[in-house]
Amino acid sequence: MSHTNIPHIGRDLGLLFVLAMIWSSSFTVIKVGVETVPPITLAMLRVVVGAVVLYVWLKAKGHKLPTAPKVWWSFFLIGLLGNAVPFSLINWGEQHIPSGLAAIVIAAMPLAALVLGRVFSDEVLNARRIVGVLVGFGGVIVLMGPEELLALGDQALRQLAVVIAAICYAIAGILVRKLPTAKPLEHGTGVLIASAAVLVPMSLAFEQPLAVDYTWTSVWAAVYLGVFPTALATVLLIIVIASRGVTFLALNNYLIPLMGVAWGYLFLNEAITAEIITALVMIFTGIAIASTGPATRTKA
Repeated sequence: MSHTNIPHIGRDLGLLFVLAMIWSSSFTVIKVGVETVPPITLAMLRVVVGAVVLYVWLKAKGHKLPTAPKVWWSFFLIGLLGNAVPFSLINWGEQHIPSGLAAIVIAAMPLAALVLGRVFSDEVLNARRIVGVLVGFGGVIVLMGPEELLALGDQALRQLAVVIAAICYAIAGILVRKLPTAKPLEHGTGVLIASAAVLVPMSLAFEQPLAVDYTWTSVWAAVYLGVFPTALATVLLIIVIASRGVTFLALNNYLIPLMGVAWGYLFLNEAITAEIITALVMIFTGIAIASTGPATRTKA
């Protein structure tokens, strides 16, 4: 049986773009949040808000959470590797590196997803996908420019933390792909509940969240991160992974640095250079190359 899902490519590209917009904004908001809230605590607040939002949505739709222990074991693994660990690592990294640089470093995810998706699942690894990912990554390098490339040596451990977060995202995407059926709302709610169950005790053990001097800005940051880059994005990513696979989803990490430039142009009057236009062409070309054709290997 072939899982091409070609009729959904327009929808999936649209969702990929929406996810990139949502996630690209999260790096700026995280930078605001970690000014007053410790990294694990900010991650905890983010997933708790997200879990509450999705649970209310689930009940309003009359749906129920899965009950199978095997599914909940998957939820905890996905919650750990897709939310708890990477959110905490990115927050820790952004305490001392620029949000834009964090968004650029996260572009390591598609390369990890390309390899891991082939090794641990039935995703296609062929010349087309390899070329698409490399062209897109080349666009990110053009977008970074020589100054950012030289800056990659600064705060190396914190940048490495963001790279590890990207790898965790790729592994979590493969685990999502292996869920028995695609039920975005039910599975998204379960994953965020499991994530909260991991992060609440971690926060209490390491950072004393009840003693934090919260500001209105930090509360706003946590709520925004919980509602949009966590709750809404979790539902959308499950839809995209079920349809096109983790390598396709990972391509949004090439769009994230580009979106960061767009936010700078719209809100900070930053210039659009020839390098940015070149990067735009390369990134979208890479996505087009990698997203055409079957997402998974044909099963006899």
